[in-house]
Amino acid sequence: MEKQIDFYFDLVSPYSYVASLLIEGVAERGGAEVNWKPFLLGGVFKAVGTDNAPGLHPAKKPYLDKDLQRLSLYHKIPLKMPHDFPVRTVLAMRALCGLQADEIPQAAHTLYEAYWVNNQDIADPDLVATLIGREAVERAGIQEVKDALFQSTDEAVKRGAFGAPTFFVKDEMFFGHDRLPLLESHLIGEL
Repeated sequence: MEKQIDFYFDLVSPYSYVASLLIEGVAERGGAEVNWKPFLLGGVFKAVGTDNAPGLHPAKKPYLDKDLQRLSLYHKIPLKMPHDFPVRTVLAMRALCGLQADEIPQAAHTLYEAYWVNNQDIADPDLVATLIGREAVERAGIQEVKDALFQSTDEAVKRGAFGAPTFFVKDEMFFGHDRLPLLESHLIGEL
């Protein structure tokens, strides 16, 4: 396949969780491959000058809870707001960066399910080790892996990302799980 979707995501993002369950189908129908790109949403917010995570704003928080319930029902996916939202995902995201590219999707699904379905603490190194392997957690402490997460975050910002999930097909950016139909239309040449 010559078409590639760069999927920038952070485990803390509920909309990235939803997108993670939909993106492979979009890619298959559009004749593309998905390049899963872990990044730090907080780093993106800091780089672009967003003061606070939008979902934490007091005016938006009640809507976020209801929106996630609706998405769960609409897409028929399990989704439960974690009691510790937002959790620090630095360790888990570094662990993902330390994996081989073809290992990232399954590990991300495992961690998403732990956080967004089972409400487990993915900031806990022992839990992350249990879920995706002790070696992944150990590699998360290596400077090269730390740098890889920083570079992925920086790369996303330079490409125009301002939140998660963000998708790129070459230089075309699509933001949000709700833009996946537009991304699919772009892949098949309708947009």
